[in-house]
Amino acid sequence: MSKGWYPVIDYDKCVGCMACSNMCRHGVYKHDRETDRPKVVYGTGCVHGCHGCERNCPAGAIHYFGDDGTLDIDYDYESYKPEIQCAGKPKVAFVCVHNSCRSQIAEALGRKLASDVFESYSAGTELKDHINPDAVRLMKQVHGIDMERTQRNKLISEIPAPDVVVFMGCNVSCPNLIGQYAENWGLDDPSGQPDVVFLDTIRKIEEKVIQLKRKLS
Repeated sequence: MSKGWYPVIDYDKCVGCMACSNMCRHGVYKHDRETDRPKVVYGTGCVHGCHGCERNCPAGAIHYFGDDGTLDIDYDYESYKPEIQCAGKPKVAFVCVHNSCRSQIAEALGRKLASDVFESYSAGTELKDHINPDAVRLMKQVHGIDMERTQRNKLISEIPAPDVVVFMGCNVSCPNLIGQYAENWGLDDPSGQPDVVFLDTIRKIEEKVIQLKRKLS
């Protein structure tokens, strides 16, 4: 697979709908507050070559180039195993804005379910002074993990440089953090919602952690 794929946005056509960001599973796009348009934030471009953003852009504003100008139309996201170059286990950063709920749950489940494959960290850019109490209570109930004892709120500057970055599902102010591989899990923040919503989020994160473990094995 080529490692030089790069999506280019034609801003004369872009309508700012953010469909590219919403459907991208690699964390390539971010909303630019100044222009109210998407921008490419993953390193020097996307290394995956799935062309989903190009195919799904309703305005035809995205063009995708490769090393030789051809499209990698056979790319299969589900079966792709990223080639991570690192010493020891890859470091996975689960990131969102406040590092208080989804990313904390992902760090806890990563440590419980995938510590034999990767190291788990979580971080944010605008910290709250505590981990979400509903997340703490339900993670203790479901998984026997007391996140208040094992984890804390952290800025992205406080964790090791990641090899893999997982965006939990933020758009407008999602951290711009670079790794060798990235995913966007597209999860809504359950804060303030009933327990059933939290439990569904925990279940989805558990499934995605297991999928990531297989992908990095």
